[in-house]
Amino acid sequence: MFKRKPILKKENVILGLPSVKRDEAIKRAGQMLVEGGYVSEEYINAMFEREEIVSTYIGNGIPIPHGVGKARGLIKSSGLVILQYPEGIEYNGNTAYLVIGISGKDNDHIKILANIAEQFSDEESAKKLWKTTDKDHLYKLLTKGA
Repeated sequence: MFKRKPILKKENVILGLPSVKRDEAIKRAGQMLVEGGYVSEEYINAMFEREEIVSTYIGNGIPIPHGVGKARGLIKSSGLVILQYPEGIEYNGNTAYLVIGISGKDNDHIKILANIAEQFSDEESAKKLWKTTDKDHLYKLLTKGA
């Protein structure tokens, strides 16, 4: 019996990064998805293509960059990476603090996306996570119920 790869691995939560340009943050998130075996290298281009169509910024300091629909064939399994920029980065006219890169295969990722929406719907709660230095806390919040 094969064991399914975890959607979010603790090593894919990186805190305390220095501010960078939006494209660098998207590229890093995409590269981490590639290195984690979740997507093919071409998926990174699909993430940039998505940003050209519509911003993946969802509010409260959080964008969720992901590939366009036609990139489904580039996804090997559902995956999630979290990059924290405590000083913020400019993201399509907004300030982002947590860049959450995602690849979604089938419906595996729906619980984690619902959890992200729940954890970040309240601005005060989101603000605490923008600056947290507790990787375990952030990891547990985002994998709760998954």
